[in-house]
Amino acid sequence: MRRMALLLVAVISTVLATAPSPASAERTALLPERARVDSFTQSLGVHVARLEISAIGVDEVVRQGVDLSVIDRGVAHWSGTAGPGASGNMVLAGHRTVKTAPFYDLDQLVPGDMVTITGMDGRVADYEVTETIIVKPEDMWITDQTTEPTLTMFACHPKGSATHRIVVRADLAAQPVSQFP
Repeated sequence: MRRMALLLVAVISTVLATAPSPASAERTALLPERARVDSFTQSLGVHVARLEISAIGVDEVVRQGVDLSVIDRGVAHWSGTAGPGASGNMVLAGHRTVKTAPFYDLDQLVPGDMVTITGMDGRVADYEVTETIIVKPEDMWITDQTTEPTLTMFACHPKGSATHRIVVRADLAAQPVSQFP
């Protein structure tokens, strides 16, 4: 019962945190703002989707929040960023060499590789990899929202080091997003 109450509080706080301000209402699209790393919603760890990347053999559950306790269990979805196929930037984090290491071969992805994300509601979104870049850990712009449906996956780089981040970006390949194919 307590877990259900915590989940309800997290959902309500995420909704309230993403309500547009009068200044942001002038944007071309109403996009959610990512939750801060220290936000309560970043440690929930509830299952929110499934991630499949056949090019590198990934088939993983996606959990809510990018708190280290969540990332240690697998692929983590940054609270407040877009969901599968939605407008905005869906941001996923994962380890490369420790714990479950779901993003071990993230550096092997090339433009054109496909990434499929299936939400808990059955919504299926196919993304096509567009680029791989290396950034510094403080380059938080990679989590900024976008006007188009975008996927950003990141992990520490190079393998075994946390000096940089490898970032793989992908665009939604087909619209509309299918539900219960």
